[in-house]
Amino acid sequence: MTPRERVLATVNHKAPDRIVTELGSTNCTSIARKTYDKVKKLLGVQADDRLMMEDFQISLVDEPVLEFLETDTRGVPAHPCFPKQVINKREFVDHFGIHFKMPDNELYYDMVYHPLQDMTELAEIKEYEWPDPVVPAAVEGCRERAKKLKEENRYAIVGDIVDSGIFEPAHYIRGFQNFLTDLIADEDIIHYLMEHMLQFQCARQEQYLNEVGEYLDIIFVGDDLAAARSPLMSPAVYREMIKPYQKRYFEFIKSRTKAKLMYHSCGSVVPLIPDLIEIGVDILNPIQVNAADMDPRQLKKEFGDQLCFCGAIDTSQVMPNGTIDDVRDEVARRIDELGPEGYILTAVHDIQADVPAQNVLAMYKAAKEKYL
Repeated sequence: MTPRERVLATVNHKAPDRIVTELGSTNCTSIARKTYDKVKKLLGVQADDRLMMEDFQISLVDEPVLEFLETDTRGVPAHPCFPKQVINKREFVDHFGIHFKMPDNELYYDMVYHPLQDMTELAEIKEYEWPDPVVPAAVEGCRERAKKLKEENRYAIVGDIVDSGIFEPAHYIRGFQNFLTDLIADEDIIHYLMEHMLQFQCARQEQYLNEVGEYLDIIFVGDDLAAARSPLMSPAVYREMIKPYQKRYFEFIKSRTKAKLMYHSCGSVVPLIPDLIEIGVDILNPIQVNAADMDPRQLKKEFGDQLCFCGAIDTSQVMPNGTIDDVRDEVARRIDELGPEGYILTAVHDIQADVPAQNVLAMYKAAKEKYL
């Protein structure tokens, strides 16, 4: 099989010739800048330092690295080019008015101010001036890259507008605690924010998918709904306050591309999986195996005929702290639990800054060697 044939078989629940592997096609399946620098040095790859996400310090992965690892996908991400105000080398304010600051450990930026955090009334929030979602430079060159990849017909093509959710960015501008409180205490604020964020992201998706939608095999949306022990809200609250907007969002995306929808939520998202399937999710990422109830075997048993799984290689303990043999054992275990059909192997979320470069190479080598 070609890599694209392998991916298409996998996402359609047919057995591939070997397990599909992914790196760098989305902002949640890539690699932290510090580790990526070590990977490039180890492989002797000379390439410019390019970021997919500045706030989380997530790198764009270069073609020589992907070829060495023999991954099966290629990404066509939108460019991170929204205007921002640079305060100093450790601080900036983004297009929403969110203030980011990097701590001394220099791993990633933290949000230290949210533009709607001090507002208590909906009338105040309605005075907030939303940024323009359409930035032509965000899609510059995307159509040409996607068309070229499609004509070559070797790799599965993955699309990502980056920062693509509607739940997360809504609480980014409101503040996490305020937003969760509003879910119970002020539903009008939630509906206002979710509706406006939906329209903002649909405008971005329309611009992007007008360029590349016809070429994509997978389209990615990231929007965390859960923490390590449970969803961030009850299923009842999710179904009333969040799900209707996600449903409309996914319907909008799928009306503009035939690509499979990959949805990212960290944490213990199990109680919401039936809802996600119902509203159009085809591939679930990242399968945070150390979160409550995220047992891969049980997930495969309950949802394997409806969902493809992407991720599952532990980034909390095995990848940063394990030996190469530990990594190989982890890869073999997850393939046995989630494969062969319906499983795309990659790390739980992005490969983090504390992971040794040797373990990154070991993960992909082990996946290649464990043929069906």
